Amino acid sequence: MANRDRGDRILTDWNRVFDALADPSRRYVLEYLNDRIDPVSVWDLSIALATRTTDRPANEIDIQTVEQAEAGIVHVHIPKLEAANLVESDGDTISLTDHAQTLPLFTPAYRGIVPPADGEEADWEP
Repeated sequence: MANRDRGDRILTDWNRVFDALADPSRRYVLEYLNDRIDPVSVWDLSIALATRTTDRPANEIDIQTVEQAEAGIVHVHIPKLEAANLVESDGDTISLTDHAQTLPLFTPAYRGIVPPADGEEADWEP
């Protein structure tokens, strides 16, 4: 996809965005960052991801599981999210880019909390 300079507008390489969003862990990272105002430490994000992937409370997760999550975040997830211009990291902390906040990633429909329209099948109940 060709990127053309169009003033201050941020252009999107959709292939990179879709590649970044293809992984549920990266989608969780984006949701986690969206729910916070300040940049998040990579370690705190690692604990959150380990908690999510193991379905155990943070105080029951062993250090090796958190370190595995950290390795995935540092070596796989952050690079893909940065390539898609969705996050920025200084090595110690990570935050959403302004560009990420312009995409419809955090709408109620994206998060799956909007009930389906009449006539659509769903397991959702109010």
